Amino acid sequence: MPRLLIALFITAGASLAAAQTQPALKELPLDARQQAALGVRTVAVRPAATGLLLASATVTVPPGQDITVTAPFAGVITRIDVGLGDTVRTGTVLITISSPMLADARRQAREAQLEALNAQAALQRDQAMYDEGLIPAARLQLSQNRYRAADAARQAQEAMLRSTGQPGEASNGDYASGTVRAPRQGSVIEALAGVGQRVEAGAVLFRIADLRQLQLDIVLSGDKAGLLRMGDSVTVPAREARATLIGVSRALDASHQARARARVTTPGRLQVAEVLPVQIHPTRDKTTPPAWLLPARAVVFYRGQSWVLLASPQGFMPTRVQVLSGNDELAVVEGALGPDRQVAHTGIASLRALMDKGE
Repeated sequence: MPRLLIALFITAGASLAAAQTQPALKELPLDARQQAALGVRTVAVRPAATGLLLASATVTVPPGQDITVTAPFAGVITRIDVGLGDTVRTGTVLITISSPMLADARRQAREAQLEALNAQAALQRDQAMYDEGLIPAARLQLSQNRYRAADAARQAQEAMLRSTGQPGEASNGDYASGTVRAPRQGSVIEALAGVGQRVEAGAVLFRIADLRQLQLDIVLSGDKAGLLRMGDSVTVPAREARATLIGVSRALDASHQARARARVTTPGRLQVAEVLPVQIHPTRDKTTPPAWLLPARAVVFYRGQSWVLLASPQGFMPTRVQVLSGNDELAVVEGALGPDRQVAHTGIASLRALMDKGE
């Protein structure tokens, strides 16, 4: 046999023997006084729902339920009629703005209207003269074309004003003054305007949303996303809210995360734009081993594996677990635990040092 293969077999055998003879982690003896001195506290292990997954989510409104209100013209804000959190109806005046651009647009619209009226009068006169045989048909055709062109220009100017929400006629004769109105019913969830502020055309002034229906935008790993189905239940314990999964993306973003959406069925105390930990309850096989819910900081990564420090009469016993899911606050694990057991969740650094010393 080649010497290289012999050397590999010897090395592999030695590594296997060393792994088999490596002593198990010993119990860490600590009495109550020592635990208090090290700041060690315990928490009860809670059973987790079968296949419970932990993730984070942002509270949002469904697509089409919020709208951004922008400045139709560049100008100066002279009055604000609503504030953050106010409820508005469609057509409610939000702000008043003074704009030379608006004055010029109204002037052009008025001029186009007068041109159309003059062209219409000329057409009526030429039509009467043509009926009496005083002018040829070509002259009547020219008058008709002039009127059509003038009327098209009038309609274009009026349409431009309507698109910005401004009436053609100025109130109180002030061509430069205009109002911005709410395009839909809802609550003001963002207000960026201030009296006396100069804004450019298209600048964002308000965000209005219908808060009667909320949704959760969930961020989770690709592995977790593969376990989810439409209709799975989602809970937000911190806000006493519940939701139902309505969409899962199987594609990963640049940070290798997947996205899911859930429609809120019980809003509880949810607030738009807040980021919260959520619990997802996917449909799983009933034969799945029991899982346990505990604080994320109670899990210790040691020797390339995950452990918890299970309380015992003499102190703490390092117990190996498998982490199924987790976030910054909670972790779902499988292992030899139980609902009546306690695990350490503070003073972990001190216990970790004792694990190193006890090897």
